[in-house]
Amino acid sequence: MLKILKPFLLMATCIALPATAANVVEEIRTIGNTSRISIDSNVLNENRNLLIHLPDSYTESNKPYPVLYLLDGERHFNHAIMATQVLQNDERVPELIIVAITNTSTWGSDNSSRQRDLGYEGKDNFALYIKNEVMPYVDKNYRITGLNTLFGHSLAGYFTSNSLATQPELFNNYIAASPVLQGDEIGIYEKILTNSKVKNTAEKSFYFSLASEDEARSKEVTLALNNFAKLLTENPPAKLNWHYEFFDNQTHSTIYYPTFFPGMTYVFKSYQAPRFARYEEYLDFGGMQGMEAHYKKRAEIYGTDKNVPEITLLNVASMLLSEGKTEAALQMYSKLTNDFPESARSFSGLGQVYSSMKQYNKSITAHQTAVKLGEKHSPEWRKRRFQSRLDKVNERVQ
Repeated sequence: MLKILKPFLLMATCIALPATAANVVEEIRTIGNTSRISIDSNVLNENRNLLIHLPDSYTESNKPYPVLYLLDGERHFNHAIMATQVLQNDERVPELIIVAITNTSTWGSDNSSRQRDLGYEGKDNFALYIKNEVMPYVDKNYRITGLNTLFGHSLAGYFTSNSLATQPELFNNYIAASPVLQGDEIGIYEKILTNSKVKNTAEKSFYFSLASEDEARSKEVTLALNNFAKLLTENPPAKLNWHYEFFDNQTHSTIYYPTFFPGMTYVFKSYQAPRFARYEEYLDFGGMQGMEAHYKKRAEIYGTDKNVPEITLLNVASMLLSEGKTEAALQMYSKLTNDFPESARSFSGLGQVYSSMKQYNKSITAHQTAVKLGEKHSPEWRKRRFQSRLDKVNERVQ
């Protein structure tokens, strides 16, 4: 029977220290909403710990969240918290619950529980622990969407890749940093290929990487991973979105840092706002119909608003103007000012369009509205931009 022991907040201890030149005060800071959960595992027949971090909005909302599971959790937990916050601020990933599955011995030590749990002999039993004890606890005690991501490095990267092959129902996304697949890459590929042919198979995303030091120190690792990528390329499994990336000037111990950012960005690309540098890219995406379809699908996956957000429309309108599609830009900015009458950026963009059309009176009116609205909500740097645009138009009519 699953036994949950004492949860508590993790925090950094601190003290106030005297200094000769100035007083130095160190404040106590918690790592967000974080708990340590102890589990008496029946599967592993030992006590194991989880570290769980909740999004900042968790206590103030009623919505469910996707879950990111970290193998070697004690090693990756703090970095994952900071990295996901950066990615969330740039709307590259949604807010996530982070669950760090920790080891019971030092990472990299010989004959450790890590080697036992994640390696060739014990991986099935450890997968059972995750499936029957860890995930049910998370599902029962937290608001989750059911969209799960697994991250693993090195031997844990092998476990992650093997999980895609053997238990694809547990996770939607997989990220493996320098996975050690040698001797098993063909078997893993064949299982992935077989699973992909099963009717009603859900779409999966898989990102894996290799460090340049791995190539230098172990040809077997490199050959196995290159062969794995070759198999995926020559006969790609259905409904598997995958990407392999080689990182130069990285070691086996540093590769998980650079892997995490592009890996998370890749597996959550269905969440991200489409961005277009050129008009042709916008057309290739399907124009407005393509964007509406994207946000409808995103709403189905993540429970977000199905409407195209203002910021995305603003970016498209700006691209249209810069690409010389003035009439299209005018239509979009006009609709934005109608749909978002308190949006200073929309009126400022409309003013830019009218200025490019040499309709300066209309441009001045739009810019004046932007300056006025900007006083309410905009940061100082944006207020200065609105005023600068107005000043430039005024100079042209003098």
